[in-house]
Amino acid sequence: MAVHNVQVVQVQGNLEWRFLRARGGNWVAVCDPLALTVQSPSFAALMEDIAETINAMLHELVRSNDLQRFFRERGWQSAPIPAKVQDVWFDVPFVTRASDRDFEDSLR
Repeated sequence: MAVHNVQVVQVQGNLEWRFLRARGGNWVAVCDPLALTVQSPSFAALMEDIAETINAMLHELVRSNDLQRFFRERGWQSAPIPAKVQDVWFDVPFVTRASDRDFEDSLR
């Protein structure tokens, strides 16, 4: 059995996600600065899905050669990124906060 080693790259960035529990029971989170929305069946899954979504987005930026520009525009920094980027997990800190009424109304 092959062992897959993943290297964690710490990113110095700052994101806020607003979340709510939708009428159907799913949890929804929105990150306005990145124009991303995530929906999950539980709050724990939502936290995992947010991290996976950010990671996938940063991998796409690496593939398109836009990652450094993206970081510069936001004032973000990271540890050096290894050549085998497919073995990288981008660890970006984020905070969550319960949504306000205007946000809830916009989702209905």
